[in-house]
Amino acid sequence: MRKVIDLCLDMPMDAEALTSTLGSMCLDPLYRGYKKTYGAGIAAQVGLTIEQIDKIYEQEGREGFLNVIRAAAQEHAVTPEEFVHHLDEVGVEWGITCDGNHDNRKTAELVHSFPEKFKGFIFVDPHKGEESVRELEVCVKEYGLHALYLTAFRTKLNAADRRNYPLYSKASELGIPVHIYSSLNLSKAVPYDIGHPRYIDQVARDFPDLKIMAGVSGWPWVLDFLCLAVRHENVYLNFETHEPEKIAMRGSGYEPYLFYGETSLKERICFASNWGTQSRPVEEVIEAVEQLPFSDDAKDHILYKNAKTFYDEL
Repeated sequence: MRKVIDLCLDMPMDAEALTSTLGSMCLDPLYRGYKKTYGAGIAAQVGLTIEQIDKIYEQEGREGFLNVIRAAAQEHAVTPEEFVHHLDEVGVEWGITCDGNHDNRKTAELVHSFPEKFKGFIFVDPHKGEESVRELEVCVKEYGLHALYLTAFRTKLNAADRRNYPLYSKASELGIPVHIYSSLNLSKAVPYDIGHPRYIDQVARDFPDLKIMAGVSGWPWVLDFLCLAVRHENVYLNFETHEPEKIAMRGSGYEPYLFYGETSLKERICFASNWGTQSRPVEEVIEAVEQLPFSDDAKDHILYKNAKTFYDEL
C-alpha cells in the first residue's frame, strides 16, 4: 500500500454541519449549483436521496426539513476515533483538516487530540483587518495550527485583493503556508472567475518567500493554473474537490496534468481529496489516482513526497 498525505482531508461532518450544508444547497437559490453537482453524494451521507430530500421539504416546509435532516445526520454520524482508525487502514499517514464550521478553536482541539494524524487549517475573515491578523497569530502561536486557507467564494475577495495582504505578510512572518482556492465556483453570489489563477500569480510575485498551495485544480483554467508552479518556485498545486478520473478523460480539460505531472511539475503537484465534498470514501479517491496513467514515481510524488516537501518533513 502506497503512503498518502491528504492536503484537504475532510472530517466526517457532524449532524449540525451536515444539516447546514444540505440546508444551504437545497434552500438557498444562490447555492443550487452545488446541490446539482454535490448534493446527491452529501445526501447519501445521511442515508437519503435528493428526491427524498426534495419531498421532505415539499411536505414539511423549511423547519420540518431541517429537523428531518438533523435526525438522519445524527443517526449516520462517524466519530473522529472511528475515522482515524479508518485512515490508518487505507494508508493515510496524515492530512490537513478543519472543523466543519471553520471554528479555529475546535480545529485546534481536534489536532491536539490526534497530533500525528492531523494538521489544522486556519480560517479568518480578511474584512476584519488587523483583527484577522491577530487571530491568525493566535491560531499559530497559541492553538498550534499549521496553514491559512483563503477561499475567494467565501470571502468574496480574489486572492490578490489588498485586504488579504496583511494576512500574507503575517503568514510569511510566522513561517506557515497559505492554501488558496483557484477554480471556477458555482455560487452566484460572486463572479465565476473570482478564483482565477492570475490572482495567485500576483500574490506569488509580491510575496516570493511565502509558501503557497494553489488548490481546487484550476479548472477551467488548467494551463494557467499549472503555469503558476512553472513560474514560481514557492507555489505548489493540488486538485482538491475534483475527480481524479477526469485527468485521463479526453475532453475534460484536465489532460495537461498527465504531461506536467510526469515531467517539469512532477515534484509540485499534491494529492488533496476533499472527499466529503466529493461524497466518496477517501480510499476511493486515492484509488482513482492509482488508476491514472502516471508512472509509479509520479504517483509517489503526487500522493506523498510533494506534500512532505511542502511541509518541510523530508
